[in-house]
Amino acid sequence: MSEQVKRSYRSPLREEAARRTRRAIRDAATSLFVEQGYVRTTVKEIAAAAGVALRTVHAAFPGGKAEIFHEALDVATAGDEEPVAVADRPEFAAALEDPDRLLPELARQGAELLDRAGRLLTACQESSGADAEMRELDELGARNMTANMRTVAEALERHGMLAVPVDEATDVLLTLCSPQVHDLLRHRRGWSRERYAAWLERSLRLLLLTPADQR
Repeated sequence: MSEQVKRSYRSPLREEAARRTRRAIRDAATSLFVEQGYVRTTVKEIAAAAGVALRTVHAAFPGGKAEIFHEALDVATAGDEEPVAVADRPEFAAALEDPDRLLPELARQGAELLDRAGRLLTACQESSGADAEMRELDELGARNMTANMRTVAEALERHGMLAVPVDEATDVLLTLCSPQVHDLLRHRRGWSRERYAAWLERSLRLLLLTPADQR
């Protein structure tokens, strides 16, 4: 067997092993970021928690701790490793065009997203005062979240359902869909995901919609 054929045959195995290692590092880092914050977490601790050598972490993530955090947050936000933003996914676009599904889907998708990523988002915000990269990431996230919530508010207005100005609706959406409110109800008060999503949908209907659409 030629050397070229050997390399071709073994390459998928190496790639899968590399993906598993990368995933193990990312998962270990996520737990540490949530438990003790971004600033306190070291790459050495991440390596130990992942059960790999320090050089393996540096090889997998040449950008260091910041690169690990970025990837962990991206994957947690999207729910998979596809490089497609939540706002660019077909399910989000479909909900915007269906007035009956818009708030139920926003509540359902928001509950799932924050269950995956809420505490990482909080860790990012809490670290933004001490770390320039986290501050930049937090500000970018805030801009994206504002844009997404304004898109929802504009869709409600377009469907003739909105009872308040778009700017006010955007602020209400930002507040109720925030990681802080999610953390309070889900983790501190012990609500189930289903209870949180139902409360979120009901609250948004009462605060944003015309009486005819508060059904």
